[in-house]
Amino acid sequence: MQRTNGFFIVIVLLIFNAPAPAVEPQASPYGVCSHLVGHEFDQRATTLRLMEAAGIQWARADFSWTAVQPAPDTWKFERVDALLKSAPQDHIQVLPILDYNNRFADPAWQHLDAWELYVRTMVERYQDRVPVWEIWNEQNLQGFWKDPNPEHYFALLKRSYETIKSVNPDLKVAVGGYAGIPFDYIEKLYQSGGGKFFDIMNVHPYSHPLPPEQNLEESLHQLRELMTEYGDENKPIWITEIGWPTHKPEFTSPGFLQEALKSVLPEKKTYRIICIKDPESDQPGWLLKQRIAIRLPAGSSIEALDYEDVAPTLDRNEIDVVVMPPSENYYADGFDRIVRYVKEGGTVVDLYGMPFWYGFTKTQNGSWQKTNTTGYRELRIQAEGWWNNKGIIPEEMTVEYAGPVAGLPDQPKKITANRFLQPYNFREGDRFIPLLQGKNDEYTGTAAAIFDFDSDWKGAVIVNTMREGAGRVVDQSGQAEMLTRSQLIARRCGVERIFWYEFQAPEHDQHDKESHFGIVHNDFSEKPAYSAYRTLTSQLPAGSTFTDSKWRSADKSLYYPQWKLPDGTSAGAIWSYKNSGTVRVEFRDAPPSFTSHTGNPLSPSLSGNSAVLTVSGAPVYFRGAEIESIDAEF
Repeated sequence: MQRTNGFFIVIVLLIFNAPAPAVEPQASPYGVCSHLVGHEFDQRATTLRLMEAAGIQWARADFSWTAVQPAPDTWKFERVDALLKSAPQDHIQVLPILDYNNRFADPAWQHLDAWELYVRTMVERYQDRVPVWEIWNEQNLQGFWKDPNPEHYFALLKRSYETIKSVNPDLKVAVGGYAGIPFDYIEKLYQSGGGKFFDIMNVHPYSHPLPPEQNLEESLHQLRELMTEYGDENKPIWITEIGWPTHKPEFTSPGFLQEALKSVLPEKKTYRIICIKDPESDQPGWLLKQRIAIRLPAGSSIEALDYEDVAPTLDRNEIDVVVMPPSENYYADGFDRIVRYVKEGGTVVDLYGMPFWYGFTKTQNGSWQKTNTTGYRELRIQAEGWWNNKGIIPEEMTVEYAGPVAGLPDQPKKITANRFLQPYNFREGDRFIPLLQGKNDEYTGTAAAIFDFDSDWKGAVIVNTMREGAGRVVDQSGQAEMLTRSQLIARRCGVERIFWYEFQAPEHDQHDKESHFGIVHNDFSEKPAYSAYRTLTSQLPAGSTFTDSKWRSADKSLYYPQWKLPDGTSAGAIWSYKNSGTVRVEFRDAPPSFTSHTGNPLSPSLSGNSAVLTVSGAPVYFRGAEIESIDAEF
């Protein structure tokens, strides 16, 4: 422990601030988030070495106020000193986050003098080693800033910016990374005058479990338009967090759905299933099928259908199970056919939140419009939450596996639910079978259940209200694809620097998503995403520039961004989003070399200057030629 009024601390400060080579912001656009001053400190040598081996040159880390100044007269620099001494040896530039309230100055925005001392102390000490300083993290979230308020954050940002620039005007200030891209919050900060007090826009546009093609391009374009409106069109945009976790599907392990289906279809060994696509999403059918397939016995058949194709398929009496869209949406038009299917003995599965919650209907121009209808009671289901009976229904309740799934292995350590189910208008013979249930003195909450009918109805409905349920995750191979695709899309949209969240996966709990964002395992063994990152940094190295050529199809089914390497060589990548298929690519020169997104050489069929490629969600890199034309066969 070191005291600011002691002779010893003065000596340490002088030694550490001895002249050192100035550190300029590195040109590399590639970064990761890592807790190098926190719980990963003791393993930092391994972490930094593996980062460098993958071509990653930026590491984002908290320089937490409480950690470096645990008391008003106490400073603890040892960990930060050690990190900033070793990181340059592995060619890693650290992006520090100055963040969070301190016990003696809470909230920080109301104790700006104390906050300024912390900022000034850190910047004066490390200015020669840290060119960019980030002010807070996800200040628009309750979990990181109590009662988020742009005006309150403005006060803290302004004081931080002025303090940093007074120490060294060449240093850069990044606004705290916003959770998502909260346009209203950002605009209010601009309206307060906040645009004058940061050099770098900074966002965390997570979309998991949805792929980046869903909205990343549009969101970044909208952000740039907002910045332009307030005169910030030339400021760089950084993404300091983005990622896809690879945890096991929480609440619905493969055994969960299988045991539920056994309860209502005991005579079946395999199942004939259709998955209905979401009216509000353009998720590809193969992804819907994949999410369900991993939960079914081998030999089951699965087909993903648009709404219009559901009724004719049911009329053929060849379907055992209908899986509803992967959201809380349902098709109000024709919902009576789903109800009749259950009456006649069919099984419906809805694992994605409140069942039949938002009805959609098709307008005359062919678009889908949300209605005010709900459909759950038509299937004898009552869905409820605390807002229906305040004081009785809890806002949160711990629930456990129950009924036919009670004995399943590898159950989550803790499941917290806030939406519940009850039987509605049951008849003699109908059964309500809880699958996730909790109790307190006043209320029994069932978060997942089977509605098994044996009265005038003969079918069943299996419902799980947990939003994270039903496999809305990616596996490790999918994570590698998401890493590559998200970075290529963001870079093509003009993002200057991207930090993947995160480097090392803690892996405390196989069902906890926060434990599985990393691209290496807890023991530092590589996940496919690590190979994907290493390949990305070599195929699109620092100093490459994207061309202005067309880079995706109008329907977003095919992506093919191209760039020039620092030496002028043409290069690019190609992948499909909605479907897998074959494309014939005509190149302007002899066909280039091809590499998979994880670094393996590929040998497609070649003819003259053209190549026939099988494309999917796994990007294929090419190097040595420009695309002349593409003939897709989807």
